[in-house]
Amino acid sequence: RECLSTADVYDPQADSWQLVADMATERVGLAAAAAGGKIYAIGGGEYASAVMATVEAFDPQLGAWAAVASMSVDRKFHAAVVVDGKIYAIGGCDYDAEPLDLVDVYDPQADSWQQVAPMPQARSRHSATALGGNIYVSGGCTGDEDYTTNVVVFDPQANTWTELASMGTGRM
Repeated sequence: RECLSTADVYDPQADSWQLVADMATERVGLAAAAAGGKIYAIGGGEYASAVMATVEAFDPQLGAWAAVASMSVDRKFHAAVVVDGKIYAIGGCDYDAEPLDLVDVYDPQADSWQQVAPMPQARSRHSATALGGNIYVSGGCTGDEDYTTNVVVFDPQANTWTELASMGTGRM
């Protein structure tokens, strides 16, 4: 697979795509999130077996990418969601393709990351959704071809995870 640094923007009114400035770093397996009027490219790898903690932010007003603070750990195939203007980078895998339970939260105003409570189960290639101020994480890979049915919810205010009813089928 080819690793890219390109980015495109979609115009729903024109139903068309347009290239914007390239990121400084080619990335595969990254997560993306929008907060504070910017789009963040978070982690990933420069090639299939690499992993990075670096983050770039795209400012649509300037039409340019800029480096921002890096996460606490290298990761790819993680999820990212925004709650109350902060970006949560959840799980993923490390250089050895081992799933991570780590969760970092980024404050765009302070340009800093900090770790919060880890997930009860390490996973990569999972789904995460912000709803009602909480973060719901479902499925993913907990090891080689081991797809989990596990679903958990994170309460950022309490910094706690709660296990929910499992899905009927494991998936990533």
